[in-house]
Amino acid sequence: MKLTGLRALVVVMSSIALLSVIGLGANLESIASNELVPEISAAAGMALADSYAATMTEAELEALAVDGRTIGLRTAASGALAILYRDKTEDEIMAILKGDADPMIRAAAIEPAQVYLVSVTSDDEDFKLTDYLKDIAINGETHEMRLAAAKAYYFMSRKSLKAADLEEQAVTNDSDELAYAAGETLSGFYLSFNPKTQAELEDLAINGSSEGLRVAGEIALSSLLIKSDLTALDFETTLLSIAGTKSAEYRGAYKIALANRYAQ
Repeated sequence: MKLTGLRALVVVMSSIALLSVIGLGANLESIASNELVPEISAAAGMALADSYAATMTEAELEALAVDGRTIGLRTAASGALAILYRDKTEDEIMAILKGDADPMIRAAAIEPAQVYLVSVTSDDEDFKLTDYLKDIAINGETHEMRLAAAKAYYFMSRKSLKAADLEEQAVTNDSDELAYAAGETLSGFYLSFNPKTQAELEDLAINGSSEGLRVAGEIALSSLLIKSDLTALDFETTLLSIAGTKSAEYRGAYKIALANRYAQ
């Protein structure tokens, strides 16, 4: 869709305003509060998580994760909750994952849940942890429950898998969450045993035939960007120039890298 003259002018002026905020060295909360470019807002939110976890209560964070007026503020709150939730019991974490809380709150329980999921045991002599995790990754009550189990499943299975296996599973799998987690695991191969160039990772993040493959490209590309000499301003400029284009995963790689720079 082409921009009308008035709309184009508004976008240009808004971009100038955002660049002015960034250029003046605004604090992360100010950047997170500006949603003109969602990825820049979210990157600031990711970098704010530690600070919010140290200064806000669980109740305050849960309210902000749901009602924060920008993706950056909601991301900051969800990330901070993930830190606080590490102190919750297994029953408490699973109740959040399986419950009807806002997705931003359930998302905060994914990382803490994996600690418990990979440690599940049973007296049943036929019990196999990977089978147990895969079943939850397919049949779990919520997307977040399935994703937590899928991540745990691939963590436990990673030593027996090869890049070719993961490339297939990132495209076709028994659940969307398993395909996504396969892509996450695959990204590590692209940085080590089966290295890809930055150009190849960029192409994969944009044109990968499935979300799982694009995620593999996103995560591996973000690692290369973080290791580069590019600055926060470089990443901000790129995100401004590609706003709403390319793919969510390609923009996501720059978001992750920018969050890293903001946190330094």
